[in-house]
Amino acid sequence: MTKIDVLLATGLVSEEHDNAHRSFRHHTGMITALLESTGRFRVRVLEEFRGAGTDLIDRYDVVLVMYEGRRNYFDAAEGFGPVTNEALLRFVRDDGKGMVWFHGSSVQEDSWGWPEEFDRMRGAKLSAATGLRPRPPGQVTVRTRPGHPITDGVSPEWTLTNDDILTGVRIHPGTEVLLTVFDDVETYRAAGWPRPHTPVVVGDGGLDALPGMNTDQPLAWANEWGSGRCFSLTPGHDWDTFRRPDYMTLLCRGVEWAATGAATIAPPDRAGENRWRVWPYYAGDTSRWD
Repeated sequence: MTKIDVLLATGLVSEEHDNAHRSFRHHTGMITALLESTGRFRVRVLEEFRGAGTDLIDRYDVVLVMYEGRRNYFDAAEGFGPVTNEALLRFVRDDGKGMVWFHGSSVQEDSWGWPEEFDRMRGAKLSAATGLRPRPPGQVTVRTRPGHPITDGVSPEWTLTNDDILTGVRIHPGTEVLLTVFDDVETYRAAGWPRPHTPVVVGDGGLDALPGMNTDQPLAWANEWGSGRCFSLTPGHDWDTFRRPDYMTLLCRGVEWAATGAATIAPPDRAGENRWRVWPYYAGDTSRWD
Protein backbone atom coordinates (compact mmCIF):
# COMPACT_ATOMS: atom_id res chain seq x y z
CA MET A 1 0.00 0.00 0.00
CA THR A 2 1.36 3.41 -0.96
CA LYS A 3 2.27 5.51 2.05
CA ILE A 4 0.47 8.72 2.93
CA ASP A 5 2.73 11.78 2.88
CA VAL A 6 2.17 13.98 5.94
CA LEU A 7 3.51 17.51 6.34
CA LEU A 8 3.71 18.30 10.06
CA ALA A 9 3.64 22.10 9.97
CA THR A 10 4.79 24.00 13.02
CA GLY A 11 6.61 27.22 13.91
CA LEU A 12 5.67 29.87 16.45
CA VAL A 13 3.96 28.22 19.43
CA SER A 14 3.19 29.35 22.97
CA GLU A 15 5.51 28.94 25.92
CA GLU A 16 3.18 26.19 27.14
CA HIS A 17 4.49 24.07 24.25
CA ASP A 18 7.95 25.53 23.60
CA ASN A 19 10.09 25.37 26.72
CA ALA A 20 12.83 23.30 28.29
CA HIS A 21 10.39 20.77 29.75
CA ARG A 22 7.64 20.47 27.12
CA SER A 23 9.20 21.54 23.84
CA PHE A 24 7.19 21.37 20.64
CA ARG A 25 9.95 19.11 19.33
CA HIS A 26 8.83 16.42 21.78
CA HIS A 27 5.34 16.68 20.34
CA THR A 28 6.50 16.54 16.74
CA GLY A 29 8.73 13.60 17.62
CA MET A 30 5.89 11.66 19.24
CA ILE A 31 3.49 12.38 16.38
CA THR A 32 6.10 11.33 13.82
CA ALA A 33 7.01 8.14 15.71
CA LEU A 34 3.36 7.17 16.23
CA LEU A 35 2.24 7.75 12.65
CA GLU A 36 5.25 6.10 11.02
CA SER A 37 5.10 3.10 13.35
CA THR A 38 1.79 2.12 11.74
CA GLY A 39 3.57 1.63 8.43
CA ARG A 40 0.93 3.80 6.74
CA PHE A 41 2.57 7.24 6.83
CA ARG A 42 5.73 9.07 5.82
CA VAL A 43 6.12 12.27 7.88
CA ARG A 44 8.15 15.41 7.24
CA VAL A 45 8.42 18.17 9.86
CA LEU A 46 8.64 21.82 8.81
CA GLU A 47 9.57 24.00 11.78
CA GLU A 48 8.76 27.31 10.05
CA PHE A 49 5.56 26.99 8.08
CA ARG A 50 4.66 30.66 7.60
CA GLY A 51 5.01 31.63 3.94
CA ALA A 52 4.94 28.09 2.52
CA GLY A 53 3.27 27.92 -0.88
CA THR A 54 1.73 25.42 -3.24
CA ASP A 55 5.08 24.19 -4.59
CA LEU A 56 5.81 22.72 -1.16
CA ILE A 57 2.35 21.91 0.18
CA ASP A 58 1.16 20.10 -2.94
CA ARG A 59 3.77 17.39 -2.42
CA TYR A 60 1.72 16.05 0.50
CA ASP A 61 -1.58 14.26 1.05
CA VAL A 62 -2.38 15.88 4.38
CA VAL A 63 -1.10 18.82 6.42
CA LEU A 64 -1.07 18.43 10.22
CA VAL A 65 -0.97 21.90 11.79
CA MET A 66 0.72 22.48 15.15
CA TYR A 67 1.10 26.26 15.01
CA GLU A 68 -0.29 28.93 17.33
CA GLY A 69 1.44 32.08 16.11
CA ARG A 70 1.99 33.57 19.58
CA ARG A 71 4.14 33.15 22.68
CA ASN A 72 1.56 34.22 25.25
CA TYR A 73 -2.16 33.48 25.46
CA PHE A 74 -2.91 37.19 25.87
CA ASP A 75 -1.08 38.14 22.65
CA ALA A 76 -2.58 38.50 19.20
CA ALA A 77 -1.43 35.66 16.97
CA GLU A 78 0.58 35.97 13.77
CA GLY A 79 -0.99 33.92 11.00
CA PHE A 80 0.50 31.96 8.11
CA GLY A 81 0.40 34.86 5.66
CA PRO A 82 -1.69 35.24 2.49
CA VAL A 83 0.38 32.88 0.33
CA THR A 84 0.07 29.98 2.77
CA ASN A 85 -3.56 30.74 3.56
CA GLU A 86 -4.59 30.51 -0.07
CA ALA A 87 -2.44 27.42 -0.66
CA LEU A 88 -4.14 25.58 2.22
CA LEU A 89 -7.64 26.56 1.16
CA ARG A 90 -7.04 25.35 -2.38
CA PHE A 91 -5.27 22.20 -1.08
CA VAL A 92 -8.46 21.10 0.70
CA ARG A 93 -11.29 22.78 -1.22
CA ASP A 94 -10.08 22.19 -4.78
CA ASP A 95 -7.52 19.37 -4.61
CA GLY A 96 -9.54 17.13 -2.28
CA LYS A 97 -6.74 16.66 0.24
CA GLY A 98 -6.81 16.89 4.02
CA MET A 99 -5.87 18.95 7.04
CA VAL A 100 -5.53 18.03 10.69
CA TRP A 101 -5.75 20.76 13.31
CA PHE A 102 -3.87 19.57 16.39
CA HIS A 103 -4.45 20.79 19.96
CA GLY A 104 -4.46 24.60 20.24
CA SER A 105 -3.61 25.25 16.59
CA SER A 106 -7.27 25.72 15.67
CA VAL A 107 -7.81 28.64 18.09
CA GLN A 108 -8.26 31.62 15.77
CA GLU A 109 -9.82 34.91 16.87
CA ASP A 110 -11.50 37.10 14.26
CA SER A 111 -9.25 40.04 15.15
CA TRP A 112 -6.12 38.05 14.21
CA GLY A 113 -6.82 38.20 10.49
CA TRP A 114 -7.20 34.50 9.72
CA PRO A 115 -9.39 33.74 6.68
CA GLU A 116 -13.04 33.15 7.61
CA GLU A 117 -12.89 30.08 5.35
CA PHE A 118 -10.60 28.37 7.86
CA ASP A 119 -13.50 28.11 10.33
CA ARG A 120 -15.79 26.74 7.63
CA MET A 121 -13.11 24.29 6.51
CA ARG A 122 -12.54 23.17 10.09
CA GLY A 123 -16.27 23.02 10.78
CA ALA A 124 -15.98 24.82 14.12
CA LYS A 125 -15.12 28.10 15.80
CA LEU A 126 -12.62 28.22 18.68
CA SER A 127 -12.58 31.68 20.18
CA ALA A 128 -13.09 33.62 23.38
CA ALA A 129 -16.38 34.71 21.81
CA THR A 130 -17.61 31.11 21.91
CA GLY A 131 -16.52 30.70 25.54
CA LEU A 132 -13.34 28.76 24.74
CA ARG A 133 -11.50 27.78 27.91
CA PRO A 134 -9.13 25.16 29.34
CA ARG A 135 -10.74 22.97 31.97
CA PRO A 136 -8.95 22.65 35.32
CA PRO A 137 -6.29 19.90 35.10
CA GLY A 138 -7.13 16.43 36.32
CA GLN A 139 -8.53 13.13 35.12
CA VAL A 140 -11.59 13.25 32.88
CA THR A 141 -13.77 10.62 31.25
CA VAL A 142 -14.23 11.22 27.53
CA ARG A 143 -16.92 9.63 25.38
CA THR A 144 -16.54 8.46 21.80
CA ARG A 145 -19.42 8.96 19.41
CA PRO A 146 -19.87 5.98 17.06
CA GLY A 147 -20.91 6.09 13.44
CA HIS A 148 -17.89 7.70 11.79
CA PRO A 149 -14.98 5.77 10.19
CA ILE A 150 -12.48 7.52 12.47
CA THR A 151 -14.09 6.26 15.70
CA ASP A 152 -14.36 2.61 14.65
CA GLY A 153 -12.35 0.60 17.20
CA VAL A 154 -12.15 3.39 19.78
CA SER A 155 -13.61 2.56 23.22
CA PRO A 156 -17.00 4.15 24.03
CA GLU A 157 -15.52 5.66 27.22
CA TRP A 158 -11.89 6.20 28.23
CA THR A 159 -9.85 8.60 30.34
CA LEU A 160 -7.34 11.37 29.93
CA THR A 161 -5.21 12.61 32.82
CA ASN A 162 -3.83 16.12 33.20
CA ASP A 163 -4.17 17.05 29.54
CA ASP A 164 -5.11 20.56 28.42
CA ILE A 165 -8.83 20.00 27.77
CA LEU A 166 -10.37 22.84 25.75
CA THR A 167 -14.13 23.38 25.96
CA GLY A 168 -16.44 26.07 24.64
CA VAL A 169 -16.06 25.09 20.97
CA ARG A 170 -18.88 26.12 18.63
CA ILE A 171 -19.58 23.37 16.10
CA HIS A 172 -20.98 24.31 12.70
CA PRO A 173 -23.95 22.46 11.16
CA GLY A 174 -22.87 19.39 9.23
CA THR A 175 -19.73 18.78 11.29
CA GLU A 176 -19.55 15.37 13.00
CA VAL A 177 -18.48 15.41 16.65
CA LEU A 178 -16.31 12.38 17.48
CA LEU A 179 -15.26 12.88 21.10
CA THR A 180 -16.86 14.74 24.02
CA VAL A 181 -16.37 15.51 27.70
CA PHE A 182 -18.97 16.61 30.24
CA ASP A 183 -17.96 20.10 31.38
CA ASP A 184 -18.82 19.92 35.08
CA VAL A 185 -18.96 23.33 36.74
CA GLU A 186 -18.02 21.84 40.12
CA THR A 187 -14.52 21.01 38.85
CA TYR A 188 -14.02 24.72 38.15
CA ARG A 189 -15.19 25.76 41.60
CA ALA A 190 -12.93 23.22 43.30
CA ALA A 191 -9.91 24.45 41.33
CA GLY A 192 -10.38 28.15 42.05
CA TRP A 193 -10.60 28.81 38.33
CA PRO A 194 -9.61 30.73 36.20
CA ARG A 195 -5.86 30.63 36.59
CA PRO A 196 -3.82 33.82 36.01
CA HIS A 197 -2.56 32.74 32.59
CA THR A 198 -6.06 31.83 31.34
CA PRO A 199 -7.56 34.60 29.15
CA VAL A 200 -11.18 34.00 30.13
CA VAL A 201 -13.59 36.56 31.55
CA VAL A 202 -16.17 35.26 34.03
CA GLY A 203 -19.18 37.58 33.81
CA ASP A 204 -21.86 38.55 36.30
CA GLY A 205 -23.54 35.17 35.89
CA GLY A 206 -20.49 33.40 37.29
CA LEU A 207 -19.12 30.06 36.20
CA ASP A 208 -22.59 28.59 35.63
CA ALA A 209 -23.27 31.12 32.87
CA LEU A 210 -20.18 30.29 30.77
CA PRO A 211 -21.20 28.96 27.33
CA GLY A 212 -21.61 25.18 27.30
CA MET A 213 -21.12 24.68 31.04
CA ASN A 214 -22.66 21.45 32.39
CA THR A 215 -23.08 20.03 28.88
CA ASP A 216 -21.17 17.56 26.71
CA GLN A 217 -18.45 19.52 24.95
CA PRO A 218 -16.68 18.50 21.70
CA LEU A 219 -13.00 17.58 21.82
CA ALA A 220 -12.60 16.06 18.33
CA TRP A 221 -14.62 16.42 15.15
CA ALA A 222 -14.53 15.75 11.40
CA ASN A 223 -15.75 17.94 8.57
CA GLU A 224 -15.94 17.57 4.80
CA TRP A 225 -15.36 20.85 3.00
CA GLY A 226 -15.21 21.40 -0.73
CA SER A 227 -13.53 18.33 -2.20
CA GLY A 228 -11.48 17.60 0.94
CA ARG A 229 -11.65 16.82 4.63
CA CYS A 230 -10.57 18.25 7.99
CA PHE A 231 -10.03 16.45 11.29
CA SER A 232 -9.59 18.42 14.53
CA LEU A 233 -8.30 16.96 17.81
CA THR A 234 -7.81 19.30 20.77
CA PRO A 235 -6.31 16.93 23.44
CA GLY A 236 -2.60 16.24 23.05
CA HIS A 237 -0.80 18.52 25.50
CA ASP A 238 0.50 15.85 27.87
CA TRP A 239 2.86 13.00 27.01
CA ASP A 240 0.68 10.55 28.92
CA THR A 241 -2.11 11.21 26.41
CA PHE A 242 0.01 9.79 23.59
CA ARG A 243 0.34 6.50 25.49
CA ARG A 244 -3.43 5.95 25.61
CA PRO A 245 -4.32 3.33 22.95
CA ASP A 246 -7.66 5.00 22.26
CA TYR A 247 -5.99 8.36 21.67
CA MET A 248 -3.40 6.72 19.42
CA THR A 249 -6.17 5.07 17.42
CA LEU A 250 -8.17 8.28 17.11
CA LEU A 251 -5.17 10.32 15.98
CA CYS A 252 -3.89 7.78 13.43
CA ARG A 253 -7.31 7.07 11.93
CA GLY A 254 -8.13 10.78 11.85
CA VAL A 255 -4.98 11.62 9.89
CA GLU A 256 -5.65 8.74 7.50
CA TRP A 257 -9.27 9.80 6.97
CA ALA A 258 -8.30 13.42 6.33
CA ALA A 259 -5.82 12.29 3.69
CA THR A 260 -7.89 9.60 1.94
CA GLY A 261 -11.52 9.68 3.08
CA ALA A 262 -11.15 6.21 4.65
CA ALA A 263 -9.82 4.90 7.97
CA THR A 264 -8.25 1.45 7.95
CA ILE A 265 -5.65 1.53 10.75
CA ALA A 266 -6.50 -0.84 13.60
CA PRO A 267 -5.91 0.00 17.27
CA PRO A 268 -2.39 -0.84 18.51
CA ASP A 269 -2.18 -4.56 19.26
CA ARG A 270 -0.74 -5.30 22.70
CA ALA A 271 -1.16 -9.09 22.39
CA GLY A 272 1.10 -11.80 20.96
CA GLU A 273 4.59 -10.64 20.05
CA ASN A 274 3.60 -7.04 20.72
CA ARG A 275 3.47 -7.67 24.44
CA TRP A 276 7.25 -7.17 24.34
CA ARG A 277 7.02 -3.99 22.32
CA VAL A 278 7.18 -0.59 24.02
CA TRP A 279 5.35 2.51 22.85
CA PRO A 280 4.05 3.11 20.23
CA TYR A 281 3.15 -0.63 20.12
CA TYR A 282 2.49 -0.75 16.38
CA ALA A 283 4.69 -3.26 14.57
CA GLY A 284 4.55 -1.65 11.14
CA ASP A 285 7.52 -0.74 9.00
CA THR A 286 8.95 2.50 10.37
CA SER A 287 10.91 3.19 7.20
CA ARG A 288 10.24 6.51 5.53
CA TRP A 289 10.36 4.83 2.15
CA ASP A 290 7.97 2.52 0.32
